[in-house]
Amino acid sequence: MKGYIFVLAFLFLGSTMTNVYSLQSSNFVGSKSVGEENLVSKYKDGLVLYARNDSFFVAKLDKDGKIQSLEYTSDFNDILPEGQVSYGEKSGKLYYAKAGKIFTAKQKKSGKWKNEEYIQIAGTESQRDNYKGSVLAYATWRYKPKDSIVVLNPVVNADETVMYFASNLNGSDNLDIWKVEKDQDGEWGKPQRLSPQVNSSNDENYPYIREDGTLQFASNRTMKKEERENGKYNLFVADLTTKDAPKPLDIVQKQEREKEILLAKNETTTEEKVLNSFDKLKNIGKIDTTMANPSQTGKDSLNRGDEGEKQVGEKELIAVNDNKDTKDDSMKEMSSEQKKEQIRYEQVKKVDAQLESNPDAVIKVSENVMATHQMRIFYFEFDKDIPNGTYKEDLLILLDFINAYPESRFLLVGHTDERGSDEYNDALSLKRAEWVYFNLLLKDVKLNRLEIRGDGEKHPIYKNAKTEEEHQKNRRVEVIRLN
Repeated sequence: MKGYIFVLAFLFLGSTMTNVYSLQSSNFVGSKSVGEENLVSKYKDGLVLYARNDSFFVAKLDKDGKIQSLEYTSDFNDILPEGQVSYGEKSGKLYYAKAGKIFTAKQKKSGKWKNEEYIQIAGTESQRDNYKGSVLAYATWRYKPKDSIVVLNPVVNADETVMYFASNLNGSDNLDIWKVEKDQDGEWGKPQRLSPQVNSSNDENYPYIREDGTLQFASNRTMKKEERENGKYNLFVADLTTKDAPKPLDIVQKQEREKEILLAKNETTTEEKVLNSFDKLKNIGKIDTTMANPSQTGKDSLNRGDEGEKQVGEKELIAVNDNKDTKDDSMKEMSSEQKKEQIRYEQVKKVDAQLESNPDAVIKVSENVMATHQMRIFYFEFDKDIPNGTYKEDLLILLDFINAYPESRFLLVGHTDERGSDEYNDALSLKRAEWVYFNLLLKDVKLNRLEIRGDGEKHPIYKNAKTEEEHQKNRRVEVIRLN
């Protein structure tokens, strides 16, 4: 693919950023019905690695593990790791699988990962290992020769003395999670299959060591046959120091969030004490209510449909009641946010209603987004699969459109202009659609509500375009409401 220029900065700010996955909690975006398209690998320097086909991207995270930027990298093109990778901070090595075997690589000063070294693990050598190509694909590995043993998706602990991986060792018809430890000589010993607490009669894959030392893994034990055949998994967390059954990841994350909220409620900061004192004094008339209230920070620039900055004194004064439930303020805030969302969704439906009588009409709703009946069109620059600097607002427009129809599914179709080869344009159009798809997932849009496709240059708005303006109208992703 020519012309790699992938620079994406500050995807999400403030309260609009999703915390569905922090890499302290998971190596997947989501917790149910996930596949390799949702996989992100913990990398170095606070980064994660995201792979799509043979293209690799590094994502920057903030202190809470939320994605801040996504950037294409060619550093992995010489080794082409498959699936999950594991970066060893102690040694600076990268652990990864390829063609059903585990390797390590070192990074050169140029940034390129090179010098592959094969890790030999006892029992993983097959008698007939003559297959070609990757055996990573979760839905296709079992179609390789039956006596081929595959080792996939390794993860190492902090001191790189313990490795977990998925494998069909010991003639298993399914993937299980295995553990191997280094001996005193620094050699990897004999692997051990984890207990039935983790492994079932179905596939277990993608082990991940969480910050608290528990083991997260993917399993299709609760999936329907069609979902298993499509390589879908649900995520679970197991405490290997106990014999307790693993818990679904979404339940574990919910419990962790509730614990954080409880701790936060029990800690009153100095600022909160000042604000509480201010409100009490104000309400009994000891402070001029025209004084600026430090708790009012103005409107959230990312919440369109805001009523604007609230002026001091606008808030209704109420008598101080020490016995009043402290949940009142938070409930009011939640109600206010829900009202703002409802206003935005109603605006979306109002625009669609206006367009319904004229399906060919097009309305510009932001710099990069146009609206038609049942569709939003997201435009891209020449030879780019990322939008320009106004994309935060553009993404919110797409998000509002999707959230306004909670029962609907949406098709994301990428397009290019007519310049470039068919093969190149097919790949570029898909990457454009994938960019929108990936970022909508990070905005909490459910995976089963989105479909994705790349149509290349096959369906231009302006056929045989001459001007740059006409070419620009062809470079787009269409977000189409299906039902």
